[in-house]
Formats: sequence, C-alpha cells, structure tokens
Amino acid sequence: MLRIGGELQLSASDLVGHLNCRHLTSLDSAVANGVLQKPKIWDPLLEILWERGSIHERNYIEHLKSAGYQLVEIEGVGIDQTQVDKTIQAMQAGAEIIVQGAFLGKKWSGRTDILRRVNAPSDLGGWSYEVVDTKLARETKGGTVLQLCLYSDLVSAAQGRTPEFMHVVAPWSNYEPQTFRTADYSAYYRRVKQSLEQSVFEQAHESTYPDPKEHCDICRWRLQCDARRRTDDHLCLVAGITKVHINELKRRDISTTTELASVPLPLTWKPERGVLHSYERIREQARIQIAGRTAGKPIFEVLPVVPGLGLSYLPAPSAGDIFLDLEGDPFVGEGGLEYLFGYLVAKEDGTHEYIGEWALSRADEKRIFENFVDFVINRWARHPDLHIYHYAPYEPSALKRLMGRYATRESMGSGNQWGRNQWGRTRLISRPRYPREADAKYDVS
Repeated sequence: MLRIGGELQLSASDLVGHLNCRHLTSLDSAVANGVLQKPKIWDPLLEILWERGSIHERNYIEHLKSAGYQLVEIEGVGIDQTQVDKTIQAMQAGAEIIVQGAFLGKKWSGRTDILRRVNAPSDLGGWSYEVVDTKLARETKGGTVLQLCLYSDLVSAAQGRTPEFMHVVAPWSNYEPQTFRTADYSAYYRRVKQSLEQSVFEQAHESTYPDPKEHCDICRWRLQCDARRRTDDHLCLVAGITKVHINELKRRDISTTTELASVPLPLTWKPERGVLHSYERIREQARIQIAGRTAGKPIFEVLPVVPGLGLSYLPAPSAGDIFLDLEGDPFVGEGGLEYLFGYLVAKEDGTHEYIGEWALSRADEKRIFENFVDFVINRWARHPDLHIYHYAPYEPSALKRLMGRYATRESMGSGNQWGRNQWGRTRLISRPRYPREADAKYDVS
C-alpha cells in the first residue's frame, strides 16, 4: 500500500494481507495515510525464504532462455511510468516472454514474474499474454491464486482480453506450470478486492482487533499486535482457549484473562457452544496464569491421575524406550532433507545416552536413516516391549518417506514390513503437547 503521485495504490500483497487479516489492512492504511510509522523488522528465516524465492525465479528464467525463448526484461525495482511504458511496448511488439512486467492502474499496481505470449487474439494483435508466477510452496494456496487473479486483471486492462489461464511454477516440478482457469476464481477475487477497496477508499473501516492468526508468523506487525494483546490482557493469552470459548465469554461480558480467572466455580450457566467442562478447564487455566504473573515466575499444579485419561494412556515404561526427534529442511533439494536424527536411550547401567547424527547430503541422509532403523531393530530384539516416543506425526511420516525415497530397510525381519500398519499400530507414540506459554500449567488431561 503506497502513495504514488498523491494517489493510493494497492498491490497483490495488500490483497493477500486483507484475506488473512483485516486488522493488517487497517494498520497498513494508517501508514499510507501518515498516521502510523511502518515497523522495521528483520527475520532471518524470511530473508532466507525471500532469497530462495529469487533463486527459484532466476532458475526458471534461465530455463526459458535455454529452451530458446526470446526474453524482454523490465529493469528496475518498484513501479513507475517508464517501466509501465516499456512493458506495454514489449507486449505490443509481441515479445515471447516478458520478465517483471510493470502495470499501474488507477487503484492497483503490480509486477508480474513472467508474462508468456499465447496465440489468442487481443487488442495487441493475434496474440495476448498470460501470467506465470514462481512460488516456493509445493501446494498453491488461496493467496497465490488471488495474486494471479489481480495480475491477470491488470494484464486484461492492458491488452483488452482477460487471460483464459494463469500459471504457477513450483520448485522441483521440472518447471512444468500448474494451470488454473481464470474464470473459476474471478468471482471470489472480485469479492475480496471489493472488500479491500471499501475498507481503504470508502473509509468503511470495520472495527478490527489483532486476533492471533497463522499470518502473524510472517507479519511485520506481529510484535506490536502481541504487545497490544498483552496490554489488553486479552482472552487469547489463556493457553488452550479457542475462538468458540472467547466468543461465548464475551457474550457474557468476560473479556480479559483476569476476569475469566475470577469467575466463580462451578459455572452456573450453560454455554451455547461447547461443553461446560471445557469452560471450567480454561477458567482454571486463567487462574493459574494470573497467579504466575503475580508470583513473577511460572507455576503449575499437578492434576489428579485419572485412569484411562491423558498420560494414563501411556504404556508401562520399557528399558528399551527410545525418545526420537527429527529435524528437516523442506527447501533443500527435491522433497527436503532430514538433516538430524536425534534420539535418547537408556544404557545398561541406567544412565542416558544421546545419539545425534547429521546429514549434509543425500548420501548422509540415507546413511543416518539406515543407522537408526538398524539401531531400532537391534534394540527391539533385546527389548520386545520398547516404544518410540516422538513429538508429532512428522517423525513416522518422515521415516516412511525416507524408506520410499531410498527403497531401503523395507523389511524388518521375520516377514514384518516397515510400513504404516507396523509402525502406526504399536511402536510410535506421540508425546503429549503442552501449552507454549511460559506461565501455563501442565494440564495432562
């Protein structure tokens, strides 16, 4: 969201941001109008992702060059009229591929990764252009499709014809684009676009609040929003609370963690949604978090053991138990790289030993995978009742994926197969999740 020549210009990023968080739109609008200052934030992970995205785009451009296409690249950053004119000139000349095409409309502007010429007549002549975007994600999400719709809309205004298709080039796809029919998504695109325009241009500002969302992980406003939630003592700070809980409590004039902590028990009202027990549980959670704030340190309460509930589901410990954690990078090579196998076991003398094996290549990854499987099988022979504890479904999925990738260690001996049934049935046990907040109690129920 920028002011160009005194006019407010919206971009694809604004459209995706509006889809993910209306409060983000309000904040960016305030910056554009000079009410707020744009926050400065540096995130090394986002920097790495941006760099990898740029490499992916450059590699695709080199692929097009090697395939014999004639490219016209629009130089420079940002968007100005000179770049727009060069883009239109290249389109009128019928360039096969236009890199970083620039478009500047009355309200919207954008730069396309790739414009590809197709044999469909338009105001340009016997040809027109479709948009190709390069993305790191292997699965195309709604935000990416909205971006493509906006770019196709801008191209449509320039050539007098709506592109029939739009395309995404994902990594490790041999540069074969995923193709989407523009008309299939145009209605939804118009709806989101209209909502954003009303919010920004018609001053139809809805009352927004920085409720936590997935988009917070990559948002430049996340520190400011988190500070506001903590200043407001917002209910979202209660570990384990849900949006359903929050809406129900607000209807009952309970809007802060402190207010929730002071609600008398047992509850005398019946919630419209959810079960009463869940509200009593989050009330107790709020109480102990407030107590931790007062004490200035994390505190917890041990819940009574209930047979068949929570940690009581765990089997009896075995001397052969293995505690496993895998670390992987999904952007290394095709399919990612599991670069660390870490597991903790008890030795014969009762002390514990940590085994950590690193992989910096495919050969290393295969080796440490085989080492781990062999270790498990040998240990299993000595301890038939062993279990493997892990944090989430990631570990068993990764093990099966590595087995398929390298076609090794499929057989576990005695005819048993290293597969879903064997390892999903008895051997791998997910470790219970606990709230992330430092002042949360350990609720094992």
